[in-house]
Amino acid sequence: AAWSKKDVTAYLAFYAKDFATPGNTKRPDWEVQRKNRINKPGAIQVSFENLRISSEGSDRVVAKFRQHYRSASIKTSSNKVLGLVRRNGQWLIQHERVGN
Repeated sequence: AAWSKKDVTAYLAFYAKDFATPGNTKRPDWEVQRKNRINKPGAIQVSFENLRISSEGSDRVVAKFRQHYRSASIKTSSNKVLGLVRRNGQWLIQHERVGN
């Protein structure tokens, strides 16, 4: 919902401080890239289906789902895998993978 609302602060707050950025990009650089993409003109719509969650202990889960993304310039659907960790009572994304 934060992504669709273009609420960059809330969006980034869902990522753990030790999030494994794509290509080992430095976290501040990755955040700037995300802000620039999210703040492009036009609406963003993000939805998902077929959510499956598996536990990897009391404070770790893996979420697998089909993500649908639409913006002014692109429309895609892809499989996504999120590794989440519970910290201070909140589930945060520690790593993500697009594809199978």
